[in-house]
Amino acid sequence: MALTEAEYAMLEFAEKLTLTPSNMREADAQKLREAGWTDRDILDIVHVCAYFNFRVRVVDGLGLEVADWQVQRARAGAKRAAEIAKERGVAMPSDPWKVR
Repeated sequence: MALTEAEYAMLEFAEKLTLTPSNMREADAQKLREAGWTDRDILDIVHVCAYFNFRVRVVDGLGLEVADWQVQRARAGAKRAAEIAKERGVAMPSDPWKVR
């Protein structure tokens, strides 16, 4: 299943917000608008991204263990992301914690 231009733009935005939040600029939101997202959509994207990042940091910060099914699901998602990246000719982010 191929991603739409709007979906791809949203995922790039969420990746940048996750990996380098201090580098976000108005131009990043503008790219989403140009891809068809409304300001309300952009707010929702930011909230969902921030919420999931918050959850991960709480779990990691407390040193909680995740279940095997969660690890398997994360690895399946990473595998799919790698396939999409390969199709698009872009590199995957580094994996310093060896999740993949």
